[in-house]
Amino acid sequence: MRRNRLLICLLCICICLSGYGQDTALQRILSTPNDTCKVKTLINHGRTLLDIDNAAALPVFEKIISISKELKFEKGMGQGRMGIAYINAQKGAYREAIENYKAAASNLTKAKLLNRATECMNVVATIYDFLGKRDSAIAIYMQSADMLENTEYTSALGSTYCYIGVLYHNANEYAKAVFYKTKAVDLLRQAKDTVYLIEALTELGDSYAKLKQVEKGMPLAYEALMLANYLNQDNTSGSILATAYYTLAVLHLENKNLDSATYEAKLCVTHAEASGDINTYASGVMVLSDCYQQSGEKEERYAVLMKALETCKKVGNVVLLHDAYLRLADAAFQLGKYSDAYQFHKDFVVYKDSLFNQKSESLLNELEVKYQTAQKEKTIVQKNLEVSQKEVQLQKSRQMTMYSVGSTLVALLVASLVFFHFRNKRKLDQRHLQSMQQEKEIQLLQAVMQGEEKERSRIAKDLHDGVAGMLAAVKMHFTSIALHLNQILQTEGYQQGIRLLDEASQEVRKTSHNLMPEILLQHGLDEAIRRFCNNVTNSSKLTVQYDSIGDIGRFVDSFELSVYRIVQELLNNIIKHSKASEAIVQITFQSDLLSITIEDNGIGLVKGAEQKDGIGLRSLQKRVKAMNGKIEFESASGQGLNAYLEFETVGLEKKEEIAIDNF
Repeated sequence: MRRNRLLICLLCICICLSGYGQDTALQRILSTPNDTCKVKTLINHGRTLLDIDNAAALPVFEKIISISKELKFEKGMGQGRMGIAYINAQKGAYREAIENYKAAASNLTKAKLLNRATECMNVVATIYDFLGKRDSAIAIYMQSADMLENTEYTSALGSTYCYIGVLYHNANEYAKAVFYKTKAVDLLRQAKDTVYLIEALTELGDSYAKLKQVEKGMPLAYEALMLANYLNQDNTSGSILATAYYTLAVLHLENKNLDSATYEAKLCVTHAEASGDINTYASGVMVLSDCYQQSGEKEERYAVLMKALETCKKVGNVVLLHDAYLRLADAAFQLGKYSDAYQFHKDFVVYKDSLFNQKSESLLNELEVKYQTAQKEKTIVQKNLEVSQKEVQLQKSRQMTMYSVGSTLVALLVASLVFFHFRNKRKLDQRHLQSMQQEKEIQLLQAVMQGEEKERSRIAKDLHDGVAGMLAAVKMHFTSIALHLNQILQTEGYQQGIRLLDEASQEVRKTSHNLMPEILLQHGLDEAIRRFCNNVTNSSKLTVQYDSIGDIGRFVDSFELSVYRIVQELLNNIIKHSKASEAIVQITFQSDLLSITIEDNGIGLVKGAEQKDGIGLRSLQKRVKAMNGKIEFESASGQGLNAYLEFETVGLEKKEEIAIDNF
C-alpha cells in the first residue's frame, strides 16, 4: 500500500528510549557524579518529557551527549542523539533529524548495538522516502539489511526487509515487493515480534492485491486483523488495527466485494483518526474514495478526497499527495469540474515526475543488482568458509585419530612393558625360589655329608679304640698261652687263628683309616690321594697312575675330606664295576681352580644300568653341586669312563697355625 512508515519507525525509536533508569527530578540527577548510571537516568527523564514538552526535553538530551562524550560512552551519545533527532522530526526539521540519526547510528555501531544502529538508519531511509528521495532511501535500506545479515537481530532484519518491500511496492514493482515482504514475514514470525509482524502481513497482503492474487493476500490480512485485535484490547493499538482494516478493504475492493470493502475502509479511517495516525488515515480515505467510485457515489468520493488532500498537505507525504491528486483529477472530471480537474492533474504530474523519474528507477534497479550480487558473494564466501571449517574439522578429526592411535599404541606399549616387567619379575621370583630351594637342598646335603663324616669318625674311632684293641688283647692272650704250652705253637689250628687275628686287625685298621684317614689330616689332599692310589694298586689287580700338577696346598678339613671321599668313591666304582686294568688320577691346581680327572680302560657305562653300589653317580653329582663344584662324565660302551671335576677354592685355603709361646 502506498503510505509512509515514518510514524511507526519514530514510535519504535521512542520505545527504544524507554529502557533505563529511575523517574527522578532533573536537578537531583544533575547533582550526582558523572557516570554511565547518571546518563541512563537522564535518558529516562528525557523520555518522560518527549511529546509533552519537547522544548524541555531538548537540553536534557544535549546534556546526555555532553556527559557521554566526557565518559567516551558511545551508547549514551547514540541515545542522546536519537532523542534530539526525534524532536527534530516532530518539528519537521528533517535535515537536522537525518544528521542526528546518522550520528546516532555511528555511535551505536561503535557500541556494537547493530539492531539500534540499523533502526536509526531505517528512520533516515523512511524520511528520505517521505521526502521523495527514493534512491537515497533504498541505498540506506540495503546497507542496513547487509549489516543485519547473519546476526542475532532477526526482528530488525525482518522490519528492514519490510521497508524495502514498501519501496518496491511504491515503485509499482510488486513482484519484488512480495519477495522482500515474504522474507520479512518469515523472519518476524521466527522472532515472534507481533507489532512488526502485523505490519509485514498487511504490507504483503497489499502487494498481493496489486498482483490480483487476492486468494493469497486474504489469509494474511485476517491473521493481521486477529493479532491487531489482540493487541488493541486496551485500546492502545488503534493505528495497528487501522492498518489491518486497510489491507482487508483493499483486498475486498480488488475482489469486487464493495460492501465489505466500504465497511472496512470506514473502520480504517475511524481507528486511524482516533489514534492520530495521519498516514493510515489518508490511505484509508483513498480506498474509501475508490469504493465510492465503483458504487457511483461521485459526490461522496470527491468530498472524502478533498478531506484527504488537506491531511496529506499537512504531513507533506509525497506518495499520498501523488495518489490524492490522481484521484481528485478523475473525481473532479466526473463531476464536470474541468478546471479543477486540470489543476489537480498538473499537480499530479509534478509529484509523478518527482517519484518516478527515469534516473530514480535506474538507480533502484542498480542498487537491487548490487545488493543481490553482494548477497551471492556473501553466500560464496560463506560456503568457502564452511568448506574451510570442514577442512579444519577434518584435519582436527585426523589429528584426533592420530592422537587416539598414538595414545592406543603408547597404552599398548606401556601395557606390554608392564606385562613383560611382571612376567620377568615372576620369572626372577621363580628363579629366586628355585635358587632358595636349591640352596636349602645344598644345605641339607651338606648337613647330611657332615653327619655322615661325623658318623664315619665315630665308627673309625670305635673300630680303632674298641675292636682293634680287643683283637690285640686276644692275640696277646693267645701268645701267652703258647709260651706255657709249646706244643700248641706247632698246631695248625693255632697258627691259622693267629693269621686270622692278624688279618682281622689289619682289616680293622684299614677300615678305620678309610673312615677317618689320618694321612689326610696330617699331610693334606695331594699326599692322601697319592697313598690311596698306591694302596689300591698294591691290594688289587687295578694299576692306578697318580699325577699332580701345580702347588696343591692345604684346604679346610671339610673340603679336603669331601674331595677325598669323592675320589675314593670313583676309584671304588672302577674297582667294583668297570673291569678295568688301568686307571689314571690327575689333580691340577691353577688360579684358585682345583681340577681332578679320573680315567679308566674298563667297560664304561652300560645304557640303562643303574649304579647301586656305593653312593651312586647321582649322589656324587649332588655332593659336588653342594660343594659349588662341577662334575662331567664321558663314556662309551667298551671305551671306559672319564670323570672331570672342578672346584673353586677361593676362601677355602687353610691358614697356617702359628704357635705363640706364653711368657
